[in-house]
Amino acid sequence: MGRLSALIGLVCLVAAATVGCDDTKPKVTVTNERSQAILGSPSAAGPTITALPVAAATATVPKKPRQLCGGHLSKSGPELPSESPARRSAAGERDLPEQIQSRGHYTWINFWAAWCAPCKEEIPRLLAWEKKLSDSGVAFKVVFLSLDDDERQLTSFLDKQPPTGLRRTYWLADGIKRTDWLKAVGVKPDSELPVQLLLDPSGHVRCTIGGAIEDSDYDQLRGLLNGAD
Repeated sequence: MGRLSALIGLVCLVAAATVGCDDTKPKVTVTNERSQAILGSPSAAGPTITALPVAAATATVPKKPRQLCGGHLSKSGPELPSESPARRSAAGERDLPEQIQSRGHYTWINFWAAWCAPCKEEIPRLLAWEKKLSDSGVAFKVVFLSLDDDERQLTSFLDKQPPTGLRRTYWLADGIKRTDWLKAVGVKPDSELPVQLLLDPSGHVRCTIGGAIEDSDYDQLRGLLNGAD
């Protein structure tokens, strides 16, 4: 009986000790709220990182002003060949080299085609430039040189032009002669139209311009011609 009492007492003592441990170290359950609190606590997870606001719009870079002919005329360039395969658009009209070289003026050659929308859009602008410069005493002539593959399309376009529009143009038919002539004046045969050449009175190319001209190019052109040597 005494041994039984002692055994019961020992079991009670162990149970009491176990209960005491649970009281001092309660079981912890990690909830989502606690995880978020720990992650958001500067002391528990380091300094809080704040996302920088995204810019509402990308800053617009100002467009660099275009410089016609790079701002100056070339000192040297290919010479217009003495013979041209270009067909004249009117009986009695001078051959292309003679048209350019014998009148003592700067010549603007415009390579265009009746199927080229930018080409047709700039024709009135070029004609206006020619008149404006001539009226101001500047010796300047615009010569149109068609690269149409179909002469019928070219003729149809010219026939529909108003009296103040483009009524005559030279025409370079497709073929090896056209390819060789274009290469001789520094124009790639597969260039995107329009293409412009500015020649001095001796028939030398002083500037090549790829693409259509703009109204804002006029003042630059006049400055180039006035300062030309």
